[in-house]
Amino acid sequence: MLHAGMVLALLATLVTFASVRANVVCTVSVALTISNVNAMKISHNRATICWSTDGKTTSQVFYDTVSHDSIAGYAYYTGERKALVEKHKLTLNKLSPSTTYYYRVRSAAGDAEFVSDEYTFTTLASPGRWNAWWTNLFPQWARRLYLWWF
Repeated sequence: MLHAGMVLALLATLVTFASVRANVVCTVSVALTISNVNAMKISHNRATICWSTDGKTTSQVFYDTVSHDSIAGYAYYTGERKALVEKHKLTLNKLSPSTTYYYRVRSAAGDAEFVSDEYTFTTLASPGRWNAWWTNLFPQWARRLYLWWF
């Protein structure tokens, strides 16, 4: 049977040992929520993607003209914006007119990565009277190449 004095001595030893180990790191992982994902300011060749997170994270968008199950399959993506923010906004440029794009947003904090569900938006038709000529004369890959180049 332990005596009260022995218990106190044992506790004092443990407290002394714990105070000597000052470099102990405690890591807590919390799930981050991505919300309010939205495409706005959509034109014939660009769109702005906005979203919110409930913590400060980086910003990145993955997009393509076909759907994918994960971000690894997307043909296009923005560079990762390293500024840690809760309100995110990235503009996609050099898009093709009259095209549906599938996209996911990615936010990261430390070693944790968070990816949204997939969303879509459709760019507007090319402006001006040359729209019919442009669309009928050149296939979609040629229009995309032209917009990317210029």
